[in-house]
Amino acid sequence: MQERRESIITSWIPGPILDRKRRIVVAVLSVMAIVFLGLSFMFPYWKVTLKAPQYPQGLHVYVYLNRVEGDTFEVDLLNHYIGMKKLEEAAKLERSLALYIVTLISLFTLFFVFSGKKVMSLFAIPALIFPIGFLLDLFYWLYRFGHDLDPHAPIRFKPFTPTLIGEGKIGQFATIGTLGLGFYLAMISFILVVIALILRFTVCNACPYKEKCSLVCPHLFLWPPRQHQEEKR
Repeated sequence: MQERRESIITSWIPGPILDRKRRIVVAVLSVMAIVFLGLSFMFPYWKVTLKAPQYPQGLHVYVYLNRVEGDTFEVDLLNHYIGMKKLEEAAKLERSLALYIVTLISLFTLFFVFSGKKVMSLFAIPALIFPIGFLLDLFYWLYRFGHDLDPHAPIRFKPFTPTLIGEGKIGQFATIGTLGLGFYLAMISFILVVIALILRFTVCNACPYKEKCSLVCPHLFLWPPRQHQEEKR
């Protein structure tokens, strides 16, 4: 099974890279993943548009990792009539910690490059679960806002969950939820880390010192060791 996986990867990547430069490729991919994740912080991760006859241009709300922008005043005013909380009350903790979380994930991704075989997957996991975690957290707040309605609101509404992705309807408003550029940049970071992790597995599985590897790889950019190369000759 291992030989088959190695042959598949070999068919995709030139031999010299697999033999001597995979570590550099892993480092480059990891740095690129950090850059894309950092850039994602500057762009919205999610956008919702509300359309109704009285708003021909629609109302737009943009959700960033650390803030909410757009027609928030108008949307909050409409939400008040159905007993929904203000947008600024959603995910206060997540938004306050967003920059620290992105920084920590970036550091973990960097440590992944230098880590040993036994712990490298642990350092890659935060970058892999981050986009999924964002969607789950966003869905949680959409559900909570739609179900925790003020019973004394001017307009009574049955509990509901606003649409995360795609078209929906809230009263006379049509809603359209779409993922933003920030989320797609985070997904690019996710893909780069996946590729880097696969390459790291091929590097570590071929290393003659893999059983001695622990927290940090002792042969970081020196693999394959000179002694091992001479033995192969």
